[in-house]
Amino acid sequence: MKINQTTTGKNRGVTMRPRAAAAFTLVEIMVVMILLSVIVLGLMAMFNQTQRAFRAGMAQTDQLEGGRMFTDLLARDLQQITPTHQTNGMNFFAQIPGYAPLRQTLPASSLSRTDIIQNLFFTSRNNQTWSGIGYYIRTNPSYFGNINLVGTLYRFQTNIPISQMSGDYSLMPFLTYLNATNLLNTSKILDGVVEFRVHCYDLDGRLITNGSPSIVSNNFWTITNSLVMAPGEVDFYGFSNNLVPAYVEVQVGVLEPAMLKRYRSIPDSTVQSNFLASHAGNVQLFRQRIAIRNVDPSAYNPPP
Repeated sequence: MKINQTTTGKNRGVTMRPRAAAAFTLVEIMVVMILLSVIVLGLMAMFNQTQRAFRAGMAQTDQLEGGRMFTDLLARDLQQITPTHQTNGMNFFAQIPGYAPLRQTLPASSLSRTDIIQNLFFTSRNNQTWSGIGYYIRTNPSYFGNINLVGTLYRFQTNIPISQMSGDYSLMPFLTYLNATNLLNTSKILDGVVEFRVHCYDLDGRLITNGSPSIVSNNFWTITNSLVMAPGEVDFYGFSNNLVPAYVEVQVGVLEPAMLKRYRSIPDSTVQSNFLASHAGNVQLFRQRIAIRNVDPSAYNPPP
């Protein structure tokens, strides 16, 4: 047998085919796309969750900061309460207005909490000026505005010269507060408030109610205990002449911003009430007891 060979040592009679290039199959590409889609969706879900938690944390921080700022403002105001020493004056006033209070079921419990909204007014003196300062919760700035389950806390202030603070005119700051319709005297303080509760205490730190033996018996105070709307609370405080509380405790309940938005989106009032009743855990409570600097000890009986 004869074999043809080239003199150069190369096989010229053999045809050389190019080697096929390596590549991904369609199945492999689809598997990779699915894995990338799962990873991207997971990252998007984690990002959205982180962003939602960040926004919720910022909203709660703003709410807590707003509550602390209000309690600081209220503490500075209440510390300056000054008795007018006028029989017709109104040194301190707190009242539960006529409305249906909110009752909320406490989390993981069958017990309920009644959220009370009260109107508050008191007098203070700065040099030659008397000031009447009031707080109330309404759905609009007017004192005669609607009282709803959730409202806005407003601050009212009026000033009169000391020369006018006598006789029948000593009641003018309080009457101006009761007829507060001038928005120039009113400032918006806090939104989403469901509770504004006021308690008064004597020199020994005992709660003042109708029949408290610590107050000197005279015609300079009026106290009405609540028997129906909020048992155990006081419906009305009215102090004049030289009587002011020795301590005032204020509790404010503020609904979380996310819950406030959901509440306002509900058109029906009954559904709104049921919604709030089941979200007691979404109410931030701020409580503070303030000592009154200008209390007159002679207005109180000595302890037994």
